[in-house]
Formats: sequence, C-alpha cells, structure tokens
Amino acid sequence: MAEGSEIVEAADKTVQGSSWDWGAIWTSLAEKFMSIAGRLLICAVILVAGHFIIKFVTKKLLNSKQMNKLEPGVRGFLRTFIKVLLNAILIISVVGVLGIPMASVVAVLGAAGAAIALALQGTLGNLASGIMLVVLRPFRTGDFIEVGGNLGTVLEIGLFATTVVTVDNRHVVIPNGTLTTSTIINYSSEEKRRVDMTVSAAYGSDVEKVKEVILAYAKSDKLILDDPAPFVRMTDMTDSSIDFTVRMWVKSKDYWDVRFNLSENIYNEFGKNGIKIPFKQLDIHVRK
Repeated sequence: MAEGSEIVEAADKTVQGSSWDWGAIWTSLAEKFMSIAGRLLICAVILVAGHFIIKFVTKKLLNSKQMNKLEPGVRGFLRTFIKVLLNAILIISVVGVLGIPMASVVAVLGAAGAAIALALQGTLGNLASGIMLVVLRPFRTGDFIEVGGNLGTVLEIGLFATTVVTVDNRHVVIPNGTLTTSTIINYSSEEKRRVDMTVSAAYGSDVEKVKEVILAYAKSDKLILDDPAPFVRMTDMTDSSIDFTVRMWVKSKDYWDVRFNLSENIYNEFGKNGIKIPFKQLDIHVRK
C-alpha cells in the first residue's frame, strides 16, 4: 500500500509539472495583440496623414510659378509621376512600421518587377519614351506636327501615348515608342514658314510680266512678309509650259491661308493680265 501511495503522489507531481501556465500565455498573447494593434493604428495614421500630405505637396508643386511655365502636357506628366513616387514612398514607410524585413520586401519587389517588366515590355518602352519626349521636347502641346503620315495638332503628351488632332478633326493616339523611333516634322517650332509653289505659264508668255504680276500680288497680300523678300524666278521649261518657282515667307499660323489663297489669286491675276495657263497638248505634223 505504501508503494501504491508513492506512485500516485509521483503521478500527481508529473501532471502538475507538465500543466500549462495559462496566465502567462494570456499575458503574452495580450502583449502581442496590443503590439500588433498599436502598429496597425500607427499604419492607419501614417496612411491618412500621408494621403493629405501627398495631396498638399502635389497641389503646391503644380501651382508653383515654375510649374506654370511648363506646357500642359509636361505638367500632366509630372503630376502623375510625382503622385506615383510619393505613394510608393508611403507604402514603403507603412511596410517598415509593420516590422516586415526590408530585405524580403526588396526581394519580392525585385522578382515582381522582373515579371512585370517581361510582361509589359512594350508599355514600359512607351513610358521610357514618354520621359524622353518630356526631356528632349521635340514638340509641345499645341504644335502642328507630322509623324507617320499623320498631320495634326498635339492635344496631349501622356505617359504612354501622345494624342494628335488631325486637320479633319480625328483624334490619333500614337504610342510614345513610335514617336521616338519615327521622323517628326514640327511645323510650329519656328515663327516663320516658307510657302513653296510652282506656277506654270504657257509658252509665248512674257517672263518679266509673269514675275511682276506674282510679285505685285505678294506685295498686296498683308499675310505675306516683306522680309525675307518674296522670290519668283523661271526655273524650268517642260513639254507644255514654262515653270516659275515661287517662294513666299509667312508667319507659321498663316501658312495654310496663304497657301490656298496663293493658287486662287495668282490664277485670277493671270486672267486679268492676259497670261495664259498652259495645258497639255500634242502637235502632230503630217507628211506626204
């Protein structure tokens, strides 16, 4: 019996030795919960405060005098870039507060970035091209350009594409990557443009009179500039006509008005002065 009682006492001690200390466990859990809750609360505060700070900083930057000097397309590009950059910094700050190791975050972001870069090669190429367009500025919003057979006014320079409004009011969206690899003709980069035309007169016409009529019209048109002076010279003799090269300098904004008026008014002036307009003809000689 003595041996049995000793065994029972030993068993009781074993159970008591292996029992859970629930008080310590709950204390530890409560401390961890409070720590996590505190971090989440801090993250929430950072997110809310960061949102308002980003909004304030972006507004201040975009309304600054330096920004107002930039063209609308560049301002829109910088607005998007600044917002993305500041939000990325905000997210990294929140991750740091949560206690997540930055090495792991960097590794995950690097792997994700590589995967995204492979999937979005064309898109990222357009983004890089958009940055180059903003830096190099081959054209600005409102410029009249020609690229890839499209002739029109630049409406917007975006992060990934540029929108051009053609002369017949079509919106053409051109990827920025295409723009950086294409030949761009900017008709608005200079204040003046030259109108070039070839005017033909019939054989037998007085060459000096033809030149005088064209120059007199150029002098009467207020949109045609006196400096540089208008140029008219006979430059070719074709099968049915004598051709004159006509060059008039105008302000860039007046180019198309002068170009269309020039053809119509020279035709009328030729009629008034008895200068014949040539047409294709064939002389046939009959021999017996």
